[in-house]
Amino acid sequence: MKKMLKSSVAAAVALIGFSGVAAPAFATSTAVKHTCYPLYPTGTKVKAVTSTATCTVSASVVAGDAALTASAATFGAAIGMNTSLDSDLSIPSGVSLNAEGSSFIQPLVMALQSGTGTSYWNPTNSVTWSTYLGSGSGTGRTNVTSGTSNIGFSDQPMTTSRNAGTVPSGVTTSDYVQIPAAFGGAVVAYDLGSALNNLKLSAAVIANIYNGTVTSWADASIVNLNGGNTSKIGKKLIALSSSVKTIKVLQRSASSGTTFAFVDYLNTANSGLPTGVTAGASGAVMGGLGGRGWGASMTGEANNGAMANALVTTPGAIGYVEYSYLLIPGNSAIDTAMLQDAAGAYIKPSIKTIQAAATAAGTNITPDAFSTVYLAGANVWPFATFSWAIIKKDQSANASKGQAAVKFLDWMVHAGQNFAAGQGFIALPTAIKNYDRKQLMSVVNGTQPLLTLAN
Repeated sequence: MKKMLKSSVAAAVALIGFSGVAAPAFATSTAVKHTCYPLYPTGTKVKAVTSTATCTVSASVVAGDAALTASAATFGAAIGMNTSLDSDLSIPSGVSLNAEGSSFIQPLVMALQSGTGTSYWNPTNSVTWSTYLGSGSGTGRTNVTSGTSNIGFSDQPMTTSRNAGTVPSGVTTSDYVQIPAAFGGAVVAYDLGSALNNLKLSAAVIANIYNGTVTSWADASIVNLNGGNTSKIGKKLIALSSSVKTIKVLQRSASSGTTFAFVDYLNTANSGLPTGVTAGASGAVMGGLGGRGWGASMTGEANNGAMANALVTTPGAIGYVEYSYLLIPGNSAIDTAMLQDAAGAYIKPSIKTIQAAATAAGTNITPDAFSTVYLAGANVWPFATFSWAIIKKDQSANASKGQAAVKFLDWMVHAGQNFAAGQGFIALPTAIKNYDRKQLMSVVNGTQPLLTLAN
């Protein structure tokens, strides 16, 4: 169907759990030049040193933030850089961690938890990870706020912005750090066979399919977008067997950040939703009992992995799935639609067009300004989103777990981004990495920032 990277780690999502990982075998450090970076706020180079010592940032670097002192800005010369001096790799012994949530980010999280060699977080003391099930963004938020998980992953932060409705009952968002941990695209996908891959589907037509007013792949609105009745593609659509021609509409069956991003894309690109349909909270399904009012009869799929499986086993189906799931061996048969960018051109999903979306998103991303769908520009993929990591600020209940969790997150948004492309994601821009580190420095044991503990 298309040339794609294939990730063996992604193929294992939802199949295995993780036990303790072995400590890395570091080469003996000699007098080698290391570049030192401040933890906060800019990430610009401070100086280069010929030593294995830590670098100390002056008080002026942290001036203006009472929570940060000069002593708190002492850090490893290569923090987050995955070297023998990386203090993100220095954690207490005997730690077990639970991370859960978004299936969108699942391939990357699992790769960074259990890769090979130096391609994953391999701290000096082994960590026992619970199995990451990819139960959905809503589970990520509720698990971390209830204390079930040390880290929650969600494709939308906890916020009331954009009608997200993602704040669990009784939760005060200021008690949590929320950071963009990955950037990726999602696709509108279907199962009609390789001869009909890359159909053009407008946001209006997709909305009509999900609202139940377009029910056939041979509908004039689809045929006309793809050359008309007499075109090669049009003839193939009209010639589909009746069982395949009838559109089988797929949705996520439970709380889903991918669903929220999908509806956000349709809402933004169409300048509104169909009559009777509400944007709804991230936890709401699109149709059926408890849904947002979409009119089509829909089949629910538990997560991105289940959605991908349905899209290769249900002729005539349409759904939406995270781009990285196209890279999993066995999923190459999934057909993907060309969507219109904000300039009006139909474009294909690719690392290049998703990268353009990351660039268009800019750097002013916060928990209350998080949407990255249908951004201005040519060749900018319109269906893309950050996935967020959420961690409680006060880790005094178990400082060892807290220290390990916050160091994993700091490593993930720095060294871990080197492995994003291999899992179908886009490496975070430097400004976002710096934003993330500043936020992570507010995770504390008492008053001590956990991220700055020395090796």
